[in-house]
Amino acid sequence: MTFDVAMANLGLAQATVATLGAVMVIGLGFLHRPSKASLLWSLAFVLAMTSTWVSVTGSALGDEQIRRAGLGLMLGAPALIWSGFRARRGVPALPWIAVAQALITAGGFLVASASEVYGLAFRVGFFGASVFAGLTLLELRRAADRQERLVLPLTIVSGGFVALGCWVLLSGLLLPVRADDLELTRVLNGLAMLVFLVCAIVSLLYFTSVSPVGTLRATSWPQFSVTAGDRLRRARRAHEPGWAVLAIRIDDPDHVRGAAGEASWGRIVEAFEDVVATTLPAEADLGSPARGRVVAVVCRPGPVLREHVREMLRRVTELDATSHIAVQLSASVGWVPAESGSYDLDVLAAAADGAAAQASRLGGDRWERLDA
Repeated sequence: MTFDVAMANLGLAQATVATLGAVMVIGLGFLHRPSKASLLWSLAFVLAMTSTWVSVTGSALGDEQIRRAGLGLMLGAPALIWSGFRARRGVPALPWIAVAQALITAGGFLVASASEVYGLAFRVGFFGASVFAGLTLLELRRAADRQERLVLPLTIVSGGFVALGCWVLLSGLLLPVRADDLELTRVLNGLAMLVFLVCAIVSLLYFTSVSPVGTLRATSWPQFSVTAGDRLRRARRAHEPGWAVLAIRIDDPDHVRGAAGEASWGRIVEAFEDVVATTLPAEADLGSPARGRVVAVVCRPGPVLREHVREMLRRVTELDATSHIAVQLSASVGWVPAESGSYDLDVLAAAADGAAAQASRLGGDRWERLDA
C-alpha cells in the first residue's frame, strides 16, 4: 500500500508539472513565436499532460489497464521533442515516429498480461524513449547556440535519460528478474520523466524565444535601424547593462573580391554572414550596411561576448578552405559598449565601424574595443 501511495503521489507530481509545462510552452513559446518546432514541442507537453492524467486516473480507479495505457502514451513525448529540434534545424521533422511509438508502446503494455512479459515490455518501451533522448542530445550538439547556459539542463538530462534507459534494459536482460525490480524500475522511470519534463521546460522556453540558428541572417539596414534602435532605447530606459554594438567586416574586401571573382565573392559574403549569425547569440539583431560588413546589437557580459567574437574570427579564417581562393580570409571587429554612446544606434554604429577599420589597418583578424 505504501508503494502504491508513493507512486500515486509521483504520478500526480508528473501530471502537475506536465500541465504547467504545456501552459508555459504554448503560452510563452508557441503563441509568442509560432513555428513548426514550437508547435511540436507544445504537442509533446500536451501528450505528456494527457497521458499522465490518464495514468493518474487509472491508479485512482484501481484499473491497471488505464494506468498502463497512460504510461505507454507518455513515452512518446521525447520523440516529439526530438522532432521539434529537427524542424528547428530545417530538416524533415518526422513527427509520425512519435505517434507510432506512443501507440505501439501503449498497445504493448496493454497486451502484456503476465507480469514477466509486462516487465520486459516496460523496459523495452523505456529504452525506446531514451533512444530519442539520445537523438535530441545529438540535435543539441548540432545547434550553434549549444553553449548557451539555458541549453544545459536539457543536455544533461538527455544524457542521463540515455544512461538510465540502457541500464533498465540491460539489467532486465542480464540479471534475474524479481517482482521488486519492476517496482524500482517504475520509481526510476517516474523520477526520470519528472526531471526530464522540468529540464525540458527550461530549455525549450529558451529555444522558442530565439530565432532558429542558421535561419538568422543580417536584415536590410533600414529595417535593422528601426528594430535595433528601438531595442537600444528600451534598454536605456530600463538601465540594462551589457548591451554592445559590434561592427564586423571582411579584411581587405577589394583584394578578396578581385581574387575570387564576382560569383565567388557572393558566396564568400553569404558564408561570412552565416558565420556571424551562428557564432553570435541567437537573439542578436544583425544588419548589413554593405556587402562584407555586418553590424550587430547584442546583450551579453563582456567575457561571454569576447568568446563569441574569438570563435567568429577563428571560423572566418577557415572559410578560405571552402571558397577556393588563393588569399587568406579574415575579419575585423569594432566593439563599442552601448553606455559609451548613450544607447544611440547611429553614434554607436559609426564608432564601431571606425574601430573595425582601425583593427583592419593593424593587420586584421582582431577586434578593437572602444570604452569611451
